[in-house]
Amino acid sequence: MFAVVYEPQAEMIAWAEARISGNTFRNDARAIGVVRDGALCGVVVFDNFSVGQCCLSVASDGSRRWITREFLIRVFAYPFLQLKHWRLTCLVSASNEPSLRLCEHFGWKREGLIRRGAPDGSDMILLGLLREECRFLPRRI
Repeated sequence: MFAVVYEPQAEMIAWAEARISGNTFRNDARAIGVVRDGALCGVVVFDNFSVGQCCLSVASDGSRRWITREFLIRVFAYPFLQLKHWRLTCLVSASNEPSLRLCEHFGWKREGLIRRGAPDGSDMILLGLLREECRFLPRRI
């Protein structure tokens, strides 16, 4: 059984940092996690907040079945409904085809290439998702 959790923030953010190579989140970071059998199996971190937008990062334990519809609704409701943002930004390693396919499956659009933008010097793909493109929100927003 899965449960969506909002605390403890510091532990979830540290868990995500340990799983995303070379990544350190900013002090403004906030997280939403998924717990299965008492252990975290996935965390979405939001940071780099600015007017109308923020960045989103995803970390997992490597399993593939923790992303539920309920979790996605909560993940996208936070920035788009609660914070009233109109845009999310995500950076994915250009070599991480499974993550790129997953993002595009959820409606993210490729917007650019950030050459040598990763901590290891590899390229990153810039993806964006606008509120009106997000299919995990109620129709009337």
